[in-house]
Amino acid sequence: MGILLYSTFFENSDFYNILGSLCKIRLGYKGSSYLYYKTKKLDRLLGTGEKIDQISELLEDCNKEHIISFFKENHFKEIRNTFFHSAYSLTDEEYFLHDSEPIIINNWVQNSLNFETFITPKIEKIIAFFDFFKNLFLDSFNSYQNDKIVNGLFPNPVEVTIKGSERGLKGFIIKNSVQFYGKWHDSGIFYDEQYDMWTGKNITMYFPNLETIEIGELLRRYEDKDDIRKNNSEFFNLIDKIAERNNPNEKLRGTMLLVKFGNVRYEKMEAQQNEHKKNSFPKIILPYYKQAIELGGNIIDPAPIKKLIKELETEQM
Repeated sequence: MGILLYSTFFENSDFYNILGSLCKIRLGYKGSSYLYYKTKKLDRLLGTGEKIDQISELLEDCNKEHIISFFKENHFKEIRNTFFHSAYSLTDEEYFLHDSEPIIINNWVQNSLNFETFITPKIEKIIAFFDFFKNLFLDSFNSYQNDKIVNGLFPNPVEVTIKGSERGLKGFIIKNSVQFYGKWHDSGIFYDEQYDMWTGKNITMYFPNLETIEIGELLRRYEDKDDIRKNNSEFFNLIDKIAERNNPNEKLRGTMLLVKFGNVRYEKMEAQQNEHKKNSFPKIILPYYKQAIELGGNIIDPAPIKKLIKELETEQM
């Protein structure tokens, strides 16, 4: 039962979407239900580790190192994979992995895990994390005891009334926001007491426009960053989506970012004194420069980037 709880906790996509959305709001951007963009390169659902990768840079930008550490210290894909594929065996003390790569813990390669010293403490930390997160999340809903007027973007600036009650948040209303047959009507999202469910009223979702807004914000976030510090999965997923959309402005901005972050890594390579570490840089830098040529080779002058690519490929030999 404990391993089932462990595995399903890390599997829940909504959990990562909530974390990602809260991070975006914390950074001054709009919340989003998208953790990543589904592109032609992604012909399957993301694995748990990939979901964590997608959110890691957002958590880093929000200085949530403790959450990053929680994932790093407690998530082991080998446990989840072997459990859901019934590729394990048990004794009273040990969980044995079958048809799986071993787990490396403190530089030790292990094919079995002790319940008392390893698995049970991880499960306890997950329960504690979930309990704290759940209470914090629900308390934020319950804190809305009265109506509150705020400025919102839907997508243009509007005045929004957040509806509070003795039972907490009940939704929001935008007054006179839509017009039908010459009359103005309110729109919003609210809790319907009669049907015991959340409902939307007079809201139209223009998904292409929504995607454009979110990609624009994501580009701006990376334009404001001096480097990608924790994980580049989110960034390269953005580049894949830009390539698929083929919007000239987005392609130019994406290309400039690829060159920018490639240059940051090139400068780090040049400053590196340790030859062994220096030799590892070309394989890190090349994906940025090569994708810059692929995405925007017909927008920018490709000659300087191609020269750097040739230099780095020569150093790899």
